[in-house]
Amino acid sequence: MMRIAEQSGGKRARLMRFAGLGAMTGAVAAAVGIGAGFHWLTLYVVPGLVFGLAFATLLDRQRLMRRGRAALYVAAAVLGNAAAVYTAMQVLETVDTVVRGGIVGLAVSGGIAGAVGGGLLAAAAVPPLRLAHWPLLAAAGASLGALLPLLVEGQEAGTVAFYVIWQAGYAAALAVLLPRTEAI
Repeated sequence: MMRIAEQSGGKRARLMRFAGLGAMTGAVAAAVGIGAGFHWLTLYVVPGLVFGLAFATLLDRQRLMRRGRAALYVAAAVLGNAAAVYTAMQVLETVDTVVRGGIVGLAVSGGIAGAVGGGLLAAAAVPPLRLAHWPLLAAAGASLGALLPLLVEGQEAGTVAFYVIWQAGYAAALAVLLPRTEAI
């Protein structure tokens, strides 16, 4: 069986491909949010849907995930994003009380929310992708979620930066953790 690393130019090429696709999905999510105005659909559904569709397709084409599981990955991406948004909104007041608000409160809330959303998506990816170190994806989600002040206080440029960095970073972490075999 040929290894993906041999087929696609190695782990570095896969890392760059995943990060680039993540940056594109982040830009699309930001553009939809900015263009349509932020409401429940563009906050809770669109970022996860765009990311899930793109990566489920990529994982299917690389024979890392079967189509039925790819459809479940899309659903998990939507649910993970929705859970992250909900978590951020729910913990913000409590966190603000503890850290006295401001950017630090947003960053901590975003970190908690990123761990929830990134962890849920990682947990859904474990069976089909055989991810041994999936908690690292939750940690990546937490680290990237700490950039929440960009989204909340950064106007349009901050919105684009947040989604592009978050989705590219999470995709890069996923690429690093993927197994090397062609078919699972």
